[in-house]
Amino acid sequence: MRGKFRFQEGFAYKMPVHFLGSYFYPFRVTHGDMTSIVVRFETDEEALLQFIPQDFELLEPVVAVQFASFRDVEWMSNGEYRLIQVAAPVRYAGNSERLEGVYPLIIWENKTCPILGGREEDGMPKVFADVASERHVGDHWFTAASYESCTFVKMHFWRHAELDERVIAGMNEKPLTNNFGWRYLPNLGKGGASLSQATLYPQEAKIGKGWTGEGRVEWTELTAEEHPLQSRAISSLANLPVLKYSGAMMLKGYAQLNVGDSRVLP
Repeated sequence: MRGKFRFQEGFAYKMPVHFLGSYFYPFRVTHGDMTSIVVRFETDEEALLQFIPQDFELLEPVVAVQFASFRDVEWMSNGEYRLIQVAAPVRYAGNSERLEGVYPLIIWENKTCPILGGREEDGMPKVFADVASERHVGDHWFTAASYESCTFVKMHFWRHAELDERVIAGMNEKPLTNNFGWRYLPNLGKGGASLSQATLYPQEAKIGKGWTGEGRVEWTELTAEEHPLQSRAISSLANLPVLKYSGAMMLKGYAQLNVGDSRVLP
């Protein structure tokens, strides 16, 4: 006898598709408690361009390494997750919109649910890692990411001055960030892709408090034995030249993901 499962018009599915279909509607999800640490550094333009698809223009040779801890995540039953993201500022040049935003080179997250949603549906380059909670001794804040007990990146932030209320208000006047991605599915049994497309995934953040400071990022290259699937990515990032650290910041507030506004870019 043939199976009775069939796809329904207007539904969105997550694999395994025979369990996880529901009617799609545009929605926004709130991450009610966000702590973020961002460390920026200037790097060699030619080296960074090797990781930027040709549909994008690099706005400046600056890399932003961001740690974020999200709590009270609405769609996860007010659960939590953490990430470390490495991104560069870009402009999409594939059409006349000329949208500007950030292109994440990689996003490490410590929970399956946000990885699957952001990766399959929105083209964000999400992969798994154990991302430690932020800790601090005095004004020295730090975190790290590891795989199977092998730490490959550490972040340090020395907190200095608190941001003025007027500065916070100015940041909240433009809360939207255009996050670009690349959704890719390889062909089965041969080279090439069955799906390869640029994507847009807008996100918003409302800042309550913030601090400036100094930051540093420390990479440890892993062998293919230590991390079979990501050792090349880690080595590539570790070998990006740090010409000068150009600022660091710690922010507290909440975030909103505009899932209904995500789309494929022509």
